[in-house]
Amino acid sequence: MNKLLLLHIFCVLCCAAWAQTRSNNIQTIDGKRFYIHRIEKSQSLYGISKLYNVSIEELYSLNPDLKAGAKASQEIKIPFNGPAPAVSSATVAPIDTAKYLTYKITKGETLYSITKKFNLSEKQLSSYNPSLAQGLREGQLIIVGEKTKRKSAPAKETNKSAPKETKESRPVMSTVKEKPAPTPIDSSAFKPVIKPAKSSYNVALILPFKLDHVLALDVNELAHSNSPFPVVPGLAIDFYLGFKRVVDSLSAKDFEVHLELYDIDDKDSLKIVQLINDPKFKDLDLIFGPLYASGFKPISKKAKELHIPIVSPIMQQNKIVYNNIYVSKTNPSQFTLLESLADYCIDSLMSGNAHIMLMASSDKKEQAFITAFKKYFNDRQKQLGRPAKDTVAVVKGIGGIKASFVAGVKNIIVSFNTNQVFVADFTTQLAMFADRKDIVLCGWESVSNMDNIDQEYLNQLNYTFPYQFNLTNTTSYGSVIDSYRAQQDCSPGEYYFLGFDIAYYYLKNLKELGPGFVFNLNTLPAETNYMRFKFTRPDNLTGFDNRGAYIFRYNNYQLQKTGWK
Repeated sequence: MNKLLLLHIFCVLCCAAWAQTRSNNIQTIDGKRFYIHRIEKSQSLYGISKLYNVSIEELYSLNPDLKAGAKASQEIKIPFNGPAPAVSSATVAPIDTAKYLTYKITKGETLYSITKKFNLSEKQLSSYNPSLAQGLREGQLIIVGEKTKRKSAPAKETNKSAPKETKESRPVMSTVKEKPAPTPIDSSAFKPVIKPAKSSYNVALILPFKLDHVLALDVNELAHSNSPFPVVPGLAIDFYLGFKRVVDSLSAKDFEVHLELYDIDDKDSLKIVQLINDPKFKDLDLIFGPLYASGFKPISKKAKELHIPIVSPIMQQNKIVYNNIYVSKTNPSQFTLLESLADYCIDSLMSGNAHIMLMASSDKKEQAFITAFKKYFNDRQKQLGRPAKDTVAVVKGIGGIKASFVAGVKNIIVSFNTNQVFVADFTTQLAMFADRKDIVLCGWESVSNMDNIDQEYLNQLNYTFPYQFNLTNTTSYGSVIDSYRAQQDCSPGEYYFLGFDIAYYYLKNLKELGPGFVFNLNTLPAETNYMRFKFTRPDNLTGFDNRGAYIFRYNNYQLQKTGWK
């Protein structure tokens, strides 16, 4: 935990450059102009170099004292390449509040925080407010946008007898019940807008960095009290670091990726609206994120309008790909994992005589899983030419298992229950009953992480589960992990591997095949160290869903990845 905390502190310090502004102290020394920058507490040379777009070597060259270490309040020289501020506060004209949106600067705010708050670029903010070249002042009134006039629409005649359209009554793809049959899809008429290949691409990462909150933390206090780093920003930073490593490794003269980072929480609807209305949005070539549905839905809708491919890296819901050919999701749904488990049972566990039982449940969500598993399992059996009768027995509790148990064959028990109290009691009783019997227990990955579950029982029952990530293969990153540990004195987390593998799959294909690859993901299966990419889509009007999954089982007191694909 301490190492992970140190990693996140390092990340925050690196990211702190995003929240800083350039010095207004510009001096001429020996005929050359320089920024005179005062180093702030916890500010790194890396952050300063990014802020002023200069190399660290150049900082050392101009400021030899830095080689002994940067110190808070130390003043350093940085080359000045822009025009000198020329606007005096005395010449600032009154703001036309009828035309412009205004904002009063509060204590501690920076240009960065204001631009992010109102989704403006620094250039836009400066063009509205030339006086900002002399710095920010608490209480200063600035322009943050123009007011738009709403056009009044003519009143429409309404049919009061007609039912009001609701979200539920809108037609959704081929599920409209009013039509006797769905209209066949004419794939020849489907023509996605494919942008030409180029040497430089604008790629957006929309992640909940929550920098306003993170940069307000006292990292020394966190380290002293051994307090955990905020979870969500930590995951976002891990994902970014993994993603950025791939961007750096794939960069070449004929392939450059400009990363645009957007610090957006899905709950911040204002920021989302500001982002999709930002003129720069249309210049994006590929978007990753947001992480969750409430933010992804409006952004993916806008991306569709502008023909920009967008990737959901975390969400499992399949509905986000419906009616949007520009969407792809990399995280298989729970129903996809469930079907993978059914396939494994048929392909591997039932190669000989076997009897399969499903644990009944009163929970609605678990009932949906049970129904889906049973239907998919029976349909697969029919496809294989096996008996058409229902081959899955639904049982209740340990008593039902004992009553349905078939001696002399393998008994496969599938339970989708994740209640810790129930699972702990159930596995204990099942392990006692399973002594000297051929029984395999299957379920969700989360059961293997429950603290109150005896790992001895999971091993005895050869506990088997599907999962979307290769839990046993992170060591295959080899030099990547070694480099990470050497630089940051800790090991990377799960989201680092996700960011790395997702970036590698998409950016490598972009580099080699051009932008059109996103419409052919079903022809581009791949397996990275941590993920399996196996995209499908039901029709040419829908985006791509990743169905790549792994099956793991406990055997000889080890978690093993099976050979099933």
